[in-house]
Amino acid sequence: MVLVRVNRGMKPLKTQDSCSLSAFFFRFSIQGVIVTMASAAAGKRSPLFDRPDMSDLRIVLIGKNGSENRRVGNTILGRAAFDSEAPYYLRQSSDRISGQVEEKKITVFNPHLLQPSFPEGVIIDGVRECVSLSAPGPHVFVLVLQYKNFNESDRQRVKYVLNLFSYQAMKHTIALTTDDEPRGSIFTSENNTIHGLIKECGGGHVKFNTVSTGWRFEMFRRTKEILKKESKAFLMCDVYEDEGCGTSVEEDQSRSGASVRGDEKEKKDSDLKESTQTGRDEEVTTTGKAKLNIVLCGNNPTLKNSVSRIFRSKTSKPQKEMSKVCQKREGTIHGRQISVIELPVLTQLSEEEVMREIFHCLSLCDPGVHHFILITPVTPLTNEDKAEMEKIKEIFYSQEHFMLLFTTELTVDQSVSDFVVSTESQSVVSLYGSWHDVLGLKDQRNSEKILKILDVINSMKTEPYSLQMYLRAPEKRVRHELQEKLSVKDNKIKEEKIKTLEGVKLNLVVCGSNGELKSFISKLILNQSERRSELSSECVRRDVELHGRLISLVELPALFNTQLSEEEVMRQTHRCVSLCHPGVHVFIIIIPNALLNNEDRAEIEEIQRIFSSRINKHIMILIKQNSEHQTAELNEETQSVIERFGGRHQFIDLNTQVSVLMEKLEQMVEENSAVCFSTETLMEAQMEKLLKF
Repeated sequence: MVLVRVNRGMKPLKTQDSCSLSAFFFRFSIQGVIVTMASAAAGKRSPLFDRPDMSDLRIVLIGKNGSENRRVGNTILGRAAFDSEAPYYLRQSSDRISGQVEEKKITVFNPHLLQPSFPEGVIIDGVRECVSLSAPGPHVFVLVLQYKNFNESDRQRVKYVLNLFSYQAMKHTIALTTDDEPRGSIFTSENNTIHGLIKECGGGHVKFNTVSTGWRFEMFRRTKEILKKESKAFLMCDVYEDEGCGTSVEEDQSRSGASVRGDEKEKKDSDLKESTQTGRDEEVTTTGKAKLNIVLCGNNPTLKNSVSRIFRSKTSKPQKEMSKVCQKREGTIHGRQISVIELPVLTQLSEEEVMREIFHCLSLCDPGVHHFILITPVTPLTNEDKAEMEKIKEIFYSQEHFMLLFTTELTVDQSVSDFVVSTESQSVVSLYGSWHDVLGLKDQRNSEKILKILDVINSMKTEPYSLQMYLRAPEKRVRHELQEKLSVKDNKIKEEKIKTLEGVKLNLVVCGSNGELKSFISKLILNQSERRSELSSECVRRDVELHGRLISLVELPALFNTQLSEEEVMRQTHRCVSLCHPGVHVFIIIIPNALLNNEDRAEIEEIQRIFSSRINKHIMILIKQNSEHQTAELNEETQSVIERFGGRHQFIDLNTQVSVLMEKLEQMVEENSAVCFSTETLMEAQMEKLLKF
């Protein structure tokens, strides 16, 4: 008797029949990698895992940019192994090429799985083929990412594909970026998306380099660390047994499908609680699966009821009357208990009724809603459909908990698929993330479709949508809308400002608590021999032409420990920025080359409080030195202030040439792509501060 791993458990396999040894090789499930009888113990800790075998390494590349994937694959293998991209209809789902690298046999698999236009069936077939080609299992997944071409939808697609391979695939993943991380606030969203994905990767992040192959050595090292940490010779996932002897995967699928259809005929008007006896169905009949709470929403009550019955394997006719209250129904499908809640049409309820039904819906789901499924027919949206979708998005405001399910009366044919991938349909999908699927209401294979949907929901490991999330949704929506507004404005500013700096006006603001130091720097920049040194409580702008560039300089009065009221302080800060149309390029904070006094510290804190952290990338710290006592060393407190404001600083004294200082300032402006700190930026910063309270 031999123990084999089935659905994360151990089960005895009797070897008494007349099948040959090859019959004990396990087939592939859509979520797993084949495991042979000889490697059944691969997941157990052994002294061998302290020194994983790296002589035969299988690497799967996952990326949306085909040319970048090929470039990485060629560099790993040390030769031009992957040719230019062939037309879609001529190429397999996965390319597999092997070679000897550093005394290792390296096999690189390049599946094409992240194209947004690919339907789910193509992706699933691609995963199945890649699993087959990489048997008995890949050692590592390498995500080939580009900062400038990666968004939240791509991140969700990556996680979906990896989960199809295995729920543990992320632990065997290394993120590899092939471009430089862009700077500037307009790229913050994309950068954060990739940074968030990198944190989830078991192998962390490696930077691709065409000049040096040191990254390849680092990738091999991290792969070894992953295998050692996970105590596995390779990635091993859920598998299912081959019931027959000498049958093909296609034959097994055919038998399984026929058996399911036969059972459906025998079990009308009852829950599908017992499994069929084929190997394919055994994959999903293991008990102990977590209960899932599903909420169906949309503008068509009949469709929602039809889908609810399909989820629960009911075959009676759907209800046609519209209900104004949540309807909860429970069922069990292949060993998994589910609760399906039909949400009423919200646009046909009063605001009071909407709030009541939302509370009711969430109270019916303990510990929360695992997924909302928005039901829509494969027809152009009506105004009522659009209004309901907008209402649902506004209320729940969570892309990670939503999927869009298109429905058709019969089966899914080419015309249905074309409609789903159309620009109009995909624009609707993008409002709710990226996950969508198609369901034929009279398709005999609906049982398999529902099982896949439930397995994907379960594999997401997303925190269920709770009442607390609903209560925080308005704040989340306001923040997101503000971020979108800022992103649009930043993009507009970038388009307007990315141009040659020569001849463009440069706006500077001098800050600090010491009036004499501010006067010194103003005189240096403006090239004026006489400057008043008395303290002023009013912002004043002075202009000068310097080397063909118009320089506008505003001296901001001290904001702390002055006679100015809080209202006057705010007025002066707004006036300071508004005098620098379209905004401030550089805020200059000048401090002495000595220990900061209390006034200096308080002034710096006040600047940070009023202008927020948005000012940091626009700050230049100037350190005034005595000509006879110059040093390049900084005291610890001054160094801390410099790092707090972005790390930019410059020493100046009586002999400093203004051209040297201007070159430093212009370099800083160029790094910021000429983006300014505008009055809108100041108002948005203050609005964000108010929202925190």
